[in-house]
Amino acid sequence: MFQSMVSLMTVVALTLTSGTAACSQVLEGAYASVEKQQPSISVTPARTYPGDVIFVRSKQPQTVTLFSRSYRLQPSSNEYARFIPIPFDVKPGDYNVQSADKKLTATLTVQPKQFAVDKLTVSKQMNAMRQDTARINADQKKINAARASSRATPYFSEPFTMPAKGTLTTPFGYQRVVNGVPANRHAAIDIANKTGTPIWASNHGKVVLADSLYLTGNTIIIDHGMNVFSIYAHLSKLAVATGQEVKQGQVIGLMGTTGFSTGPHLHYGMLIGNTYVNPQPFFDASPFLWK
Repeated sequence: MFQSMVSLMTVVALTLTSGTAACSQVLEGAYASVEKQQPSISVTPARTYPGDVIFVRSKQPQTVTLFSRSYRLQPSSNEYARFIPIPFDVKPGDYNVQSADKKLTATLTVQPKQFAVDKLTVSKQMNAMRQDTARINADQKKINAARASSRATPYFSEPFTMPAKGTLTTPFGYQRVVNGVPANRHAAIDIANKTGTPIWASNHGKVVLADSLYLTGNTIIIDHGMNVFSIYAHLSKLAVATGQEVKQGQVIGLMGTTGFSTGPHLHYGMLIGNTYVNPQPFFDASPFLWK
């Protein structure tokens, strides 16, 4: 504010001494300087879909609100930034990403998207696995602990890559129906291939979980920084350990059918914290270059 006042005082002084032309030139420079000093927020992409993710950035510390929730931007690479997931149940329309003091606003448009239904038939024995809440909850505690913290700065700068070769059998967001009963939404992708097919780290990061779990079988979770995680499930073999740093394309395990699985495949998901998001935007481009 002080610098802004000084700039305007300079304009007044030059008006009295140098005339209108000089004043106009200095005025443009002064306003440009003031504009650079003002904090702002940016949202990319500005048009998105339910289940996707946006990247919010600012040169100044900010807390922003979206969908009646508050998000504190975190220091990262000479700016403040945060990935924010878009819930599946958000209605299409225009929304405001707004600073806590309501002085700064960026518009976000959520576009409509239809998700198909994926019907799955499993044996009674396998279906019973989904009812063992004690084991499921015990594993969930391990998963939550693994994703409880993330490195503030990203391990990655490039786009993410597909973690395995194979056939995409279940795209992101499909509504699962198991033995005729609606189940959880499949908020990941399934890639099918032969048992033993190499599984690669989709980007640089640190393994925060490498363990055998009840429903997801041999499972790996990688922290990529900035609260971005990837998960690899149903592996036949783990090739990394918790705490190990990995590089993009490094073999971290082999495809299998462990846990709640009807055949050899990789269940691959990306998360912001504990919320699954569509991985496709991360495959398409580096999030630092999203438009």
